[in-house]
Amino acid sequence: MDDNPFPWRQWMRIGIGGLKWRPADFWDATLTEFFDGIQGHNEAQGTEEQDSEAPSDRELDALVAKYG
Repeated sequence: MDDNPFPWRQWMRIGIGGLKWRPADFWDATLTEFFDGIQGHNEAQGTEEQDSEAPSDRELDALVAKYG
């Protein structure tokens, strides 16, 4: 079982395949830039925004503790 909470391969497919970023652009982007890029792309395509819930303080603390 993979304990990694980040689905990197899926995100790479979105960044490289969907957003048409170069691999270096994907890896240089912050998570905020990546998700803003997805949102901007979806808005440009006329896709409705789906409600998503940000991680709780507890979940964020656990991620920071694990990955720094």
